[in-house]
Amino acid sequence: MNFTKPLKDKLYNQLDSQLDSQLDTQLGRQLHIQLEDQLDSQLDAQLSNQLNWQLSRQLYNQLYNEIQKSTQK
Repeated sequence: MNFTKPLKDKLYNQLDSQLDSQLDTQLGRQLHIQLEDQLDSQLDAQLSNQLNWQLSRQLYNQLYNEIQKSTQK
């Protein structure tokens, strides 16, 4: 009887399980980083759009007020 075969199989299965776990952890980290980067980009774009809209509105209001002042004189 070959007693080393079950031991080799057990060790192989343990190593395989550990490698799967490490790979899952590594892929999980990479996915987490990618999702954070993607969310960061989306938030930056939304903030930029919001600030541009607010600035445009503010400039429009200033221009409108200047026109009103100049036509009242």
